[in-house]
This record gives sequence, C-alpha cells and structure tokens, in this order.
Amino acid sequence: MNENSDDKILEQVPGGFKCRLRYGNGKRDRFTILLEDRALAAKRHEALKAMAKMLTKAGKVTEAPIILRKGAEVSDRDFLDVLKFVEGLCGQKLVPLRLTPRITFQQFGQQWSSGELNARYPDYIKIKRSVDADKYRLARLYESIGDIELADFRLEHAERAMSRLLPDLSTGSRRQYAQLISKVLKLAVYPCKILESSPLPVGFLPTVKSQKITAYLYPDEDSKLMACKSIPLTHLVLYGSLAREGLRMGEALSLRWQDVDLERGIVTLDENKTDDPRSWAMSPGVARALSTIQPYGVSPAALVFGAITEDRPAEAFRVHLKQAGVVRAELFSDTKLRRPIRLHDLRATFVTLALANGKSESWVSDRTGHRSSSMIQHYNRQARKAAELGFPMLAPLDRALDQAHPVWAWAAPSETVRSDEIPYFLGCPGSESNQPHVDFQSTALPTELPGHSCWTRLSPAGARI
Repeated sequence: MNENSDDKILEQVPGGFKCRLRYGNGKRDRFTILLEDRALAAKRHEALKAMAKMLTKAGKVTEAPIILRKGAEVSDRDFLDVLKFVEGLCGQKLVPLRLTPRITFQQFGQQWSSGELNARYPDYIKIKRSVDADKYRLARLYESIGDIELADFRLEHAERAMSRLLPDLSTGSRRQYAQLISKVLKLAVYPCKILESSPLPVGFLPTVKSQKITAYLYPDEDSKLMACKSIPLTHLVLYGSLAREGLRMGEALSLRWQDVDLERGIVTLDENKTDDPRSWAMSPGVARALSTIQPYGVSPAALVFGAITEDRPAEAFRVHLKQAGVVRAELFSDTKLRRPIRLHDLRATFVTLALANGKSESWVSDRTGHRSSSMIQHYNRQARKAAELGFPMLAPLDRALDQAHPVWAWAAPSETVRSDEIPYFLGCPGSESNQPHVDFQSTALPTELPGHSCWTRLSPAGARI
C-alpha cells in the first residue's frame, strides 16, 4: 500500500485515524485506530482487514464489529492478544503479517537506552543506572549488527558481533556485551511483542573464567594517601569515604547532599544497584570530612562529588597512589592472574578490615548492600590474613586528612568539643559574621579550653563541620 492510498483510506482524527472495514454479507462500518503514527495505523488497518475476512468466513458476523473495534483501539502491546483470540475463535491461523514497521537492532536499542521504552512500559522496563556504559557498549555492537532488522535477526548475527570485539577483552567484559544483545532481543519479545521468541539459545552467554586476584589498601597505605598534599581534597574525601563506608563507586558519584545528614551522621541510599534502599550511621570522621567539601549554600540536590569528572577514575586513583608514595607492586600488577587496584577495591578494603576487626556480616551488609552471606564470605580469606597481621580499622577520615588539609576551629554556640578533638589550627573566638583568623598553631592543648566551652570546626573554605 503506497502513501497516497493510505491518505485516502485513513482519515486523520484527534488521537488516531478513521477507516472503513467490510465484514459479513456486505456490512461496512467505520472504526478509529488509536495510533497517531500513520505508518503504524496503515499496518494495523491491513491486519484488521485480514481479521475481518477471517471472522466473516468463520460465520462470526455478530462478534465481528465488537472484536474489530477492540483491535482498532488497543495498543501495539495488546493487539497480538486480540489476534490470538480471533485465531482461537475461528480455529485457524492468519497469514503472517508484519504488524509494525521494520525496526533495526540499533533503532530498538536506542529506544531502550534513551528511556523511550521505559515511558511506554514502566511496569516492565526500568531505567538502568549504568545506561552510559550500556550506550558505549551498544555503540560498539551497532557497528556490526546495528542495521539488522529484529524480525530477521539470527544467532549468526550475534556470533558475528561477538567475534568482532577486541581480542584482549576479558571474559567478564565479553559477557557484558553478550548480555546486552540478549537483553535487547528479550525486550523485543516482551513487553514489546515484536518477536515471538529470541533467536539466541540457552548457553549463548560466555562463561566467566575464575576471577582475577584483586588487592586492597593496607591501613598505612591509606594514611599515606590521605596525607598527600598534592591530591585535591575532594578526591581524598571520595577515596576515604569509599574505604570507610563500603559504597559502590557509582553510588558515591550519584550521592547528593540531601542523601547525607551531616548533623546526625546518617547516609540514605534510596536508589542503588540492587534496588534495596538502605540507610546507616556513617563513621563520624566521614561525616565531618564531607562537611569540609560542602560549599556554603549548596543546593540539597547537588552532587556531593560533582567536581570529580575523570573519564577513567581508576587510572587517576592509581596515579594518586603513586604520588602519595604507595608503591606496593601487587597494587599495580596487571597479569593473567592479577588486576591492578581499582576504586571498587576500596570497597573490598572496607569489607576486609571490618571482618578482620570483628564486625558482623549484618553490620557490613547494612553498609555495602550485599544481598547474600556468600558474597561477603568471599572476603574471609584476606580478612583472616589482615587479622593475623593486626591491621586496625582505618583512621577517622577527618583526622587522616588533617595533615594534608588542616581545618580551623572557632568559637560558636554549637557543641562542647574536647581539646583532643580540635584540629591542628585554632582561631580566635568569633561568630559566623566575624570569622576569626588563624593566630596560633597548637601542638599541645590543655584538656579543656578555658573560656571557650563551645567550639565548632570549619574547613579552610568556611564550611561548617
């Protein structure tokens, strides 16, 4: 059917297109196809005409107008159900019809990654937090299979895409590409109902070989890193928070100021990888350190670590380790058996040292979000080693940072703070409108500060701690 004939048969009306359908012995009626795209409406019209002929041939004239009206008004997702009902009612199969315009693997993949499919099927398709990584991998796949129509997609197309991946990719990375191909095709089956079934067999996903050995930071290495003056403070607070709270890297980078209650020391993650909201009491040192990078008057919706924009944060992390004088060979080794340390391994640092110092699995999982005990038990061996070596928990983050980025203390009606909690630099009593200047450095402080019972800590930028 050409476009001109479509224009004559389909009359555009608000919300769709009107068309005429014949059924029974010369009966003719008008129906409204509730699709706003003319090409989609034309395909639906063809299917309705075939459906009307089948109903007439089977003698279902009474039911025909009701079924045809239903078929005209339902969504693409439900039309195949109407079609199957008619086939069952009439006891025969319709000649296979292409009910939707041709769509390629790339076009459908872009509908998924853009959030369009989520808008159409919110109950079945969620927006992934790793969508940027998915877009990158899908772009690689589009180079070899992007132009293949979903209706024509076969196993050999998927195999071709996998064969064209870089040969040095790990089995884990190759599996992620295979999972994307499989996911796109599964969505085309349901809820989108473009395909009857996926052409990929069970077992298509590559088997991941045994995991490479990973490393974690020792407490003295963390101290060196936190004391490095040449590393930006925001990066140090990120590294220190990951190692002391067990956050995933993605969770930390998506953290907003409204998610952290710095006064009470609580972090709340409603959205995370496992869709299991969790909240816990932060280390007091982490809460105080976060205060040092909180800009004055910042929006609650602003990202905590929005200043960190590296494309390859793991590489930047390893550079920072070397800057700090952390040179243990196994942290940077990249072999068939071992991988260089990543930011994710700061999470392993947290779990390992927590278990080594007697923290329970439930205490750990409250913070990390691990869903099963077996996932935490993965760290047991290195935790036993850490315990044998007598490794302590990492130093409170604010104190670990003081050597490289000292903060101020100044008088204000806040909370009583013992002198051993005051950082290295002290200011004269003042107020928020009259901030003190640093006038002396303390190396040995009295137990109580005479005449100054209420102190609050500020960062050099003036952010309250």
